[in-house]
Amino acid sequence: MLREKSRRVFWRYWYPYLTGLIKDSPLTFLNYGYIDLRPKAQPILLQPGDEPNRLCIQLYHHVAGALDLTGLTVMELSCGHGGGASYIKRYLNPKSYLAVDRNPKAIEFCRQHYSIEDLSFTQGDAEALQFDDQTFDVIINVEASHCYGNMAHFLEEVARILRPGGYFLFADFRSALEQEALDREVAQSGLEVGKKENITPNVSKAMEANNEQKLDLIEQLVPRILHKFVRIFAAVKGTYIFEGFKSGDMFYLSYVLRKPLA
Repeated sequence: MLREKSRRVFWRYWYPYLTGLIKDSPLTFLNYGYIDLRPKAQPILLQPGDEPNRLCIQLYHHVAGALDLTGLTVMELSCGHGGGASYIKRYLNPKSYLAVDRNPKAIEFCRQHYSIEDLSFTQGDAEALQFDDQTFDVIINVEASHCYGNMAHFLEEVARILRPGGYFLFADFRSALEQEALDREVAQSGLEVGKKENITPNVSKAMEANNEQKLDLIEQLVPRILHKFVRIFAAVKGTYIFEGFKSGDMFYLSYVLRKPLA
């Protein structure tokens, strides 16, 4: 329990500080990225302005593209700097998209950077959601749940605010031991598993492709005293997450979960 509380406290202060570091940069995505490794995979078509963020967008597309979002009411929990929210609203055509994050500086950043019809941003805690029961058709969560103090409670909240028949689409990384715990928590949540996929090779390939860009950004934006820590956070080559994906000690998983109709 102490470890869970400490984790929540750490991330509560780290992410606002990070937003302050990069607020004047074009960095609107913080995820590790995704590359489709199927031999005949067709790349998603992006507007020129979105191309610099292709690898990170592809992770969002993998998660959110598992379902036709056209005309649906969608919420994203832990939206970060809003790049994924912007992509999904512009390309995947949900009726409305509400993006939520606990970091007030991130929400301020998003409100300043995005002006898209029916896309809105609000501050909120993913583990204490102030929304009515059965409010959303789809909930999305990308590379954020490892920061939460109580995953089981988070899943309960997701199930509560989803409409019957609604979907929870999420992806994140875990160690081998944590993966077993996650599977138990999902099984106990009342949400049905429509699909579970190990996308570690896809994410690992994207991390390799993005490695030099990450190192350059760290050099440009981060005080030198924090370089070692931020390299670990960004999972560049040589850090435990990057190497864990290679060795099989860490896994990156994506899920399609559905709330039963009854």
